Amino acid sequence: MRKTTERLHEELDATRQELADLRARVAAAQQLANMGDYDWHIESDTNSWSDQLYRIYGYEPQEFNASYDRFLSMVHPDDRDAVTAMHRQVYETGGSWTITERIVRPDGEVRHLATNGVVVKDEDGTPVRMRGTCVDITDRVQAETANEELAASLREWQVRRRHAFEINDNVVQGISAAVLALQLGDLDAVASYLDRTLRAARGMMGDLLLDRPDGEPEAGSMVRSTAAAGITPVPASGQAPEPAKVRVLLADDYHDLRELMRFQLERAGYDVVGEAADGEQAVALAAELRPDVVVLDLAMPEMDGLQALPALRESVPDAKVIVVSGFANSLMADRVLAAGAARFAEKGVGIDVVGMVASVMAEQAERAS
Repeated sequence: MRKTTERLHEELDATRQELADLRARVAAAQQLANMGDYDWHIESDTNSWSDQLYRIYGYEPQEFNASYDRFLSMVHPDDRDAVTAMHRQVYETGGSWTITERIVRPDGEVRHLATNGVVVKDEDGTPVRMRGTCVDITDRVQAETANEELAASLREWQVRRRHAFEINDNVVQGISAAVLALQLGDLDAVASYLDRTLRAARGMMGDLLLDRPDGEPEAGSMVRSTAAAGITPVPASGQAPEPAKVRVLLADDYHDLRELMRFQLERAGYDVVGEAADGEQAVALAAELRPDVVVLDLAMPEMDGLQALPALRESVPDAKVIVVSGFANSLMADRVLAAGAARFAEKGVGIDVVGMVASVMAEQAERAS
């Protein structure tokens, strides 16, 4: 009898040692895998966490009782609703579940966990426990994010490279041919080369804009950071024009183009009463000078043409607005005409600002008669 008792004690001690060894191996495995396990007793709201799970959450092993409310307080606020919704669902239906969630450690560090669990029910079908494992997958998530960013950077570089070749093929080559034709004195060839180059450039602009997720440019999306030539607007001279002259306001951030349009218009007998290098200046000068016609660019600093157009129509409703833009007719014409512009024209070879001003004024005179 005594030997039997001794043998039982020896077997019990051996079992205890085996259990201790097993627990040590599990703890070591969890630490190596950065994985922890939990066992939540629903009725008593007590949660048995493994040591490694405490470490994952940024605490010392067994530092506190991980009640459900305490657990939720450590879940990232943006993930909390999804976690509680998942728990409610499995509580009602039973079964297992898997979710990826973020937690916030005491020092503010955010970690990503892949959590799974299963609901244990009693004989009556009432949920009594929820147990499962949590794996810290932060390193994997960060690596995937870095790979995605690298891939996006590579795609952007490839797009830039393709654009660079397109600019060379469609713009640089065309301008170079125009320069050579100019040196040879062949003005018809110069005009032809420049016309084809401008059409190609407008096509590239349209492709780039329509390639974007946000689609066509909206009002405010064409505001430039600086004027094309960095020139301040030329104010009105202050001299009253002759009554018979049509008063024109030029609004374009490219100073050289404004100068050329001014020269053409004044040579044709029109009175250019002011110039603006951005949309805000155009609206302010129009309200002050009350022009008959406003020649308006689309891409400008401070306020773009799509923003300035309704403001001009409100402040000087009798003025005719002619939009002259580098954007293609097919991309912008319908939009600016629907917004109240009298004309839309593409910048480039053959543009006739004088003819457009004469046309809109003739139409106005015909309606008035």
